[in-house]
Amino acid sequence: MTPETRPQRIGEWSRKIHEELCQLLPSGPNEADLRRKIDPLLEEFCREFNICPLVRAEYTLATGRADAVFNRLVIEYERPGVLKKTPDAGTRRAAQQVKEYLEGLATKEHRQLERLAGVAFDGYYLLFGRYMGGQWIEERPVEVNLHSLERLLTWLSGLTSGIALTSENLHRDFGIEQPRTQNILGGLFQAIRSALEGQDSLVGGLFEQWRLFFSEAIDYSEAFGGRKLEPLRKWVRKAGFEVHTAQEAERFFFVLHTYFALLVKLLAWLALSRHLGVKLGAASFAGLTTADGQTLRRRLHEMESGGIFHAYGIQNLLEGDFFSWYLYAWNNRIENALREILKRLDEYDPTTLTLLPEETRDL
Repeated sequence: MTPETRPQRIGEWSRKIHEELCQLLPSGPNEADLRRKIDPLLEEFCREFNICPLVRAEYTLATGRADAVFNRLVIEYERPGVLKKTPDAGTRRAAQQVKEYLEGLATKEHRQLERLAGVAFDGYYLLFGRYMGGQWIEERPVEVNLHSLERLLTWLSGLTSGIALTSENLHRDFGIEQPRTQNILGGLFQAIRSALEGQDSLVGGLFEQWRLFFSEAIDYSEAFGGRKLEPLRKWVRKAGFEVHTAQEAERFFFVLHTYFALLVKLLAWLALSRHLGVKLGAASFAGLTTADGQTLRRRLHEMESGGIFHAYGIQNLLEGDFFSWYLYAWNNRIENALREILKRLDEYDPTTLTLLPEETRDL
């Protein structure tokens, strides 16, 4: 199963579970009946999505990878009819039980509460709950239908669907102290130096355009020289670099801006590809990881010129800028370093943007 086909399969599973519930609920089942009917379906779903087998104790527990959106999901079954759209004592008791299960799990397994989630389920209603910023967030019960079941299965599939798209994980994987980041920065730095010293007019022109824009934002004469050079040198060492002159510091920051601009554009493509790619038939982000060098460069050129985003119906997002210069200084070192970035990005799960919108809005 590919990330692009995952939503389709979740939709199919939602319909399957909904049909089973429609057959079961008219018979007046108790909590055990509900659990016996639904747990085997969730087990089968977990096998298809490569989620660890469910653990059953007082509740059903699904586990996942440590850096996923959620790495533990508790499903607490209730007797059908216990949960109410307007919360009453029974509904509040069910929510409190889920909360206590999560707290106990966090203590027992030494896990962050923010990476645990819980659901109370009585066949008629679903109640979603989790911790955010140290606070317990309990949503109002929602009626069981195809949409709410899709959300439940999306939370469940998020256990193993990939790395959560959070600032913490991005900093861990793409911060300047990471080897893959240092590789791409090193490749870009060598390329810009060769281009400028070789008097490449196109790359040189883009660099000069950046200098002009950058000088309007800061006191350019002071930015890289004088007393500021030594503190800059210490900071740049974190990226595995040594700069000795103001000129080298200036080039390093151009390279750094290029890298972060590229990372943001790739993240946007990744999110759009996973959410809309199948429906629109647009270029898949995953295809970049296996493309040959010529195809990879062509696809990135389409991205930098805005063509990839046009395919998703987004106009004027990118129309080419000075940070696309690396395409004109392309070499094996840049290509190989970029592939390492792409491979890691392909492990990320943009579902985070919908599962945890309040945590990812800045992204």
